[in-house]
Amino acid sequence: MMKDIIIVGAGRYGREVHSLILAINRVKPTYNCLGFIDDNLNALDGIKIDAKIIGTLQEWKPTPNLVCAMGIASPKGKEIISKLMKSKGAKFETLIHPAARLCEYIDFGEGCIVSGGACIGSCVKLGDFVNIAGSTIGQDTEIGNYSFTGAFANVTCNVIGERVFIGSQSFILQNKTIGDDAYVCAGSIVLSKVRPGTKVFGNPAKKIDF
Repeated sequence: MMKDIIIVGAGRYGREVHSLILAINRVKPTYNCLGFIDDNLNALDGIKIDAKIIGTLQEWKPTPNLVCAMGIASPKGKEIISKLMKSKGAKFETLIHPAARLCEYIDFGEGCIVSGGACIGSCVKLGDFVNIAGSTIGQDTEIGNYSFTGAFANVTCNVIGERVFIGSQSFILQNKTIGDDAYVCAGSIVLSKVRPGTKVFGNPAKKIDF
């Protein structure tokens, strides 16, 4: 039986998640996408998409056979919204694009989103609500809850904290630790550990002000 699914958040990333669900269904009919929930009921105005906003986060109530997909990319936003939804009984699916390449012994948390083009090596551990947006995640990497890795980022044998944002086309040298709430700007080459709450940019990546 197909599962009813709603997407939490109707912004750009939420629409990408909608496309991911369609890709899954093309391989095997799995989800009946009911639409989005978003507090901005006009978020899809002018957008060409075969789905609609069916209500707000505050109005939403769980129903049998219904699961949720996290359509928010912001690490802190995901944490706030997921805790609100789970307090109301929401259950979040981990969604993996059919074009993603996965090795063995990967540990997925709840509500992860793995986009097409992503490559995840063996013995990788992903926390809850981790987004892998077309990144390469090499073997033995650990990524904490609510973190995000952008397109063409390369992360191998690293320990990534919670609520970390790793921008597109950035590279984390092996055996480095990225602290909670750190922000690695797009295109950065990280050669040393990044302290919690730090924003870094460049080659080699250096601390910059927020």
